[in-house]
Amino acid sequence: MYRKSIAAAIHLLTASGVILGFWGLLLIVQGEAGAAIRVLAFAAIIDFFDGTLARKAGVKEHLPAIDGGLLDNLVDYVTWVLAPVFWAWSFLDISFLVCGIVLITSLFGFSHAHAKTTDHYFRGFPSYWNFLIFYFFLFNFGTFTSSAILLLCSVLVFAPLKFVYPSRTKKLQKTTLLLSVPYTFMIFAMLYLLEETPLWLSLSSLYYPVYYFVISAILTKDT
Repeated sequence: MYRKSIAAAIHLLTASGVILGFWGLLLIVQGEAGAAIRVLAFAAIIDFFDGTLARKAGVKEHLPAIDGGLLDNLVDYVTWVLAPVFWAWSFLDISFLVCGIVLITSLFGFSHAHAKTTDHYFRGFPSYWNFLIFYFFLFNFGTFTSSAILLLCSVLVFAPLKFVYPSRTKKLQKTTLLLSVPYTFMIFAMLYLLEETPLWLSLSSLYYPVYYFVISAILTKDT
């Protein structure tokens, strides 16, 4: 009973992300661009930890009737795709067509039978739209530049590339996690400062996204 309660609590933690996603949508409707980003960032933090907690607690064994992977995907689509795309449409004047392309490509990305490979990589760009809109916000990117990046990443959803799953990809995992530590502190600082974030901090934080894309390309070639 105790282990079932723990498993249920973890599922509830995962499910809470959809409430944060809804909250983020409400903030967007109210014109609160920065506050919406902060709420979606909180949802992302939950997403980074709930899977690890579920595996350690043996959630599949104790609550087999609930598909944790499906639950996670449903929540992720709201918080990582729908809400940030709506943010981009609302605050960056991204066209309905571009938003629709992002929504559709991500939907197929999430529903792909091998969205996560057996050796623990993401297949194709893993719909990190929250990170993109965050940097669009920090660098004050205009409609054209933002649209071009969104379309490029939409193509990468279908690319035959393996993107690192930081908490599960074994190759260079220690390096990936070690480099993520200062990046995490930078992200928290930038979320706190938002419009007041100094340019040097925004630029220096790009070391991790650059590392992530480069190492993903290298490991794809090696596997």
